[in-house]
Amino acid sequence: MRIRLTFLLLCFVGSTEAADTSFYPYCFTERDLFPSALISTTTVDWNGEVQTAEDWKTEDDPELEDGEIAVYGDENGWVGVSLYDVAADSEVRVEMTIDGFLNPSVWVGTIYWDADEVTIYPKAAWNFDALHKNREQRPVSATFKVTVDGEELPVQTETFTIRSVNDCPFYVILDEERTEFESYSELFAAYVNENHPWVDGILKEALQTKVISGFTGYQSGDPDEVLAQVFAIWNVLQKRGIKYSDISTTTPSKWVYSQTVRFLDDSIDATQANCVDGTVLMASILRKIGLNVYLVMVPGHCLLAFDLGEGDEDVILGLETTMLGETDLGEAGDEIEVPESLVGTPHEKSFKVLSAAIGVGTQTLDENAEAFEDEEQPDYELIPVADAREMGIMPIASGREKR
Repeated sequence: MRIRLTFLLLCFVGSTEAADTSFYPYCFTERDLFPSALISTTTVDWNGEVQTAEDWKTEDDPELEDGEIAVYGDENGWVGVSLYDVAADSEVRVEMTIDGFLNPSVWVGTIYWDADEVTIYPKAAWNFDALHKNREQRPVSATFKVTVDGEELPVQTETFTIRSVNDCPFYVILDEERTEFESYSELFAAYVNENHPWVDGILKEALQTKVISGFTGYQSGDPDEVLAQVFAIWNVLQKRGIKYSDISTTTPSKWVYSQTVRFLDDSIDATQANCVDGTVLMASILRKIGLNVYLVMVPGHCLLAFDLGEGDEDVILGLETTMLGETDLGEAGDEIEVPESLVGTPHEKSFKVLSAAIGVGTQTLDENAEAFEDEEQPDYELIPVADAREMGIMPIASGREKR
């Protein structure tokens, strides 16, 4: 059984009559539903070792911390109901549906103790195909039915907004004063798609440049070889003409901060990418060849970082992906010496741009190293994509075919 803090959005802001009703629809992200979060977190356990309802049933006097509400059902759910003034040993049935996006989803169980309020999350039977295909936000009707000890309570219907699958939520505000929040920046890792069918084509182009003879990841144990592989990919993306484009605005929400993120194929087709787009694009390909990559979040900006080796003591380099569109930086780009094999070739200028991008990115890493370790500064995060995968955040399939 998960615990919910009482200030978590208070079951849709403006619901001043909640105390007069038997139940009220509840959504962790208020009236907005984000397909990106629903799809990518299907295997995430947000709660770790939190006790289950069955665990608590064996306790004579279970205690909640001040401001906490007991949660029944799917501990990792996003949508459910808040049930008020429920008596101990009540048999409860909750059913919810959302037109076109959520099939009938039911929870049946016993409320073990008297409670002024509990939250119940039925296991959601999402229509994942519909969520994947939703590229524009739209209103949908959600229906909630609750039965307590055989008595059916009045059915309630709410209007939700299904957001675009390209909208990535990264902060959820938890209180009216807007001083408490949860960070979900790890969800950006859902747009890193090492399995995208277009990645193989990019790697093939990189090999055709003859800059490297193969992609071996960290097998050589040589940082120069690792850097050469990164350059081969960078070089191809530059040749494809991908430019920086600050297109990230999404429809605002009162309780959720989100940003539009392009899929890998969208960035390639449009030949443009904002800071997050370019970062997840490059991270997708580097993960495919076996490199450890990080999403670097600083206020108002995102960039990439990668390990030069597999050991804990190996260097981490930053990479400013917004510089992909640069073609000639003049005297800049001397942070890393151009390999002799590239001097005088058409690839020399591209390597200098990569060198400058690594210089800028690594400087950002160094300048904010302490902030990344400070939990009081949530705007600064160094997110290992491998950790996000271990956590359960999976890539979102774009639906595009190999070409």
